[in-house]
Amino acid sequence: MATALDRLAYATTQTARVGWYMAHYALGRRRLKPMPKPTFDVCPTPDRTALLGDMRALFAREWADIKAGLFPPPPSLAGDPLDWLRRSAAWFRDLPNVDQRRHAGIADEPAGDPAHDHLPRYYRQNFHFQTDGWLSSQSATIYDTQVETLFTGSADLMRRRALKPLADWLRGRDRRDVAVLDIATGTGRLPAFVAHAFPGLSVTGLDLSPAYLDAARRAHGTSRRLKWLEGAAEAIPLPDAGVDVATCSFLFHELPRKIRGEVAAEMARVLKPGGRAIVVDSIVEIDRPDWKGLLDLFPHYFHEPYYADWVRADPDAPFVAAGFVPVETEIAFLSRVMVFDKPAAS
Repeated sequence: MATALDRLAYATTQTARVGWYMAHYALGRRRLKPMPKPTFDVCPTPDRTALLGDMRALFAREWADIKAGLFPPPPSLAGDPLDWLRRSAAWFRDLPNVDQRRHAGIADEPAGDPAHDHLPRYYRQNFHFQTDGWLSSQSATIYDTQVETLFTGSADLMRRRALKPLADWLRGRDRRDVAVLDIATGTGRLPAFVAHAFPGLSVTGLDLSPAYLDAARRAHGTSRRLKWLEGAAEAIPLPDAGVDVATCSFLFHELPRKIRGEVAAEMARVLKPGGRAIVVDSIVEIDRPDWKGLLDLFPHYFHEPYYADWVRADPDAPFVAAGFVPVETEIAFLSRVMVFDKPAAS
């Protein structure tokens, strides 16, 4: 059970993280040109007080789950402090390149490299206007700093909301018999949180980028119960009905609508009957109508070609079409946590 000392350590660590990335955001803005003005009418956006209040409430929600014994306080995943500084420096160095692409409207550089011709066309883009998209070690080095800066230190917090529905599903089960697949794992942060929170599980992180998988291996290691697999989310290289739980964070808003349906179908295929899918992704318009202006501006400022369709579509639809049964949805700051179960065999 969590103690007062655990509470203090949690609060201190998370406050320091938020402060670190807020400083990156503030300093980074000074190095950028003014954002391109939108060519559309912008709805009202939440102010900083509202955003920070909602984020603080989510930290409080996570601590309540920790205190209730659902899972332990998170590891820092910080690594060597010098590595933090190296990643920070690499992010700052890339900022002018990002800004240049943003103002020039350049977002297809990876598509022009023949070395990437074997990859899906939708994937070969400079998402977030980031150098090399998802396709280089440099990109993998700066990704976590980029995303945490964008969300002022709350990206991991939102990912970790997958732990509660996982804890609920695991109750009464032998963890040694449970296989978890994290789809589009990126640098492997969600599998690392899962493995720490629930020792004994077999956890595999799947991603299409060899560079990001290499970063995941370096950061979190490889073992009999923590593995990494290269492959596309819409063509998972695993047999039918071999996975107990499938997780996924911040993938679906980066997919064309057709591919979303294919990924949901693949999740259903690899899950065992009675298995669970836990998907963390961006909120949509129906979740926070009062934040619509923020959702409109995000794809304008950060190259996200499929985001506008995601926030206006029914997010449950591809999963229901794939045969899943919706269980619950949690709105967690700027994310929605969707939980679906695959019906048990009759």
